[in-house]
Amino acid sequence: EKNNNKTGHWKIAHAHGFSFFTNSSEPHLLKWRDRIESMGCRFVVATMLRDAVGHTISQYKTNVKLNLTLDEWISHLHPDKYNEKGIFNTQIDYLLYNRGPRNRFRANNEEKIRRAMELLQRHFDIVLLSDYERFTKIVLKLTGWKGVDMRHHNSFNGPLNFTERELDKVRRFTELNGDVGLIDAVRHVYYGHMDYLLE
Repeated sequence: EKNNNKTGHWKIAHAHGFSFFTNSSEPHLLKWRDRIESMGCRFVVATMLRDAVGHTISQYKTNVKLNLTLDEWISHLHPDKYNEKGIFNTQIDYLLYNRGPRNRFRANNEEKIRRAMELLQRHFDIVLLSDYERFTKIVLKLTGWKGVDMRHHNSFNGPLNFTERELDKVRRFTELNGDVGLIDAVRHVYYGHMDYLLE
């Protein structure tokens, strides 16, 4: 937001795949914030995370055309394949490495969680968990924008059937990879985050 006595004038930059490799791009993030704020503008970085198992299952819908088994889909999450890039990224891997090299220094899940939380606390102004309505209200409150109705895209209407064994494997692998621990840490650290804007 430019500080020119005119509120609601915002520019949006959407960092997605193959953009920032947050774990190794931290100097660029610091320079970006410093440059924007030196112009008299507000710099707000926001993200929303989801339940680790639910996120992995949601990503699996993109596998429909690939015709892979769930075991094949999550095979890169086996601890022995700590630096292997998979067809999809879990949330902790996406936050740390994006689609760049994965875990080159063989960090264990506790080290990955610690680093991910460090990056969130250092660079992200809004961190929420699976609450789209709350996220929308906070963004509108911060920006001064008016809400608009938007069609729901990126949805999947086909069946997704999993066995108990498959769901247990997703849970175990996302836990070993650090995703379950990350979501638990975010839930504790960011509980009630930004609630003052909703009062």
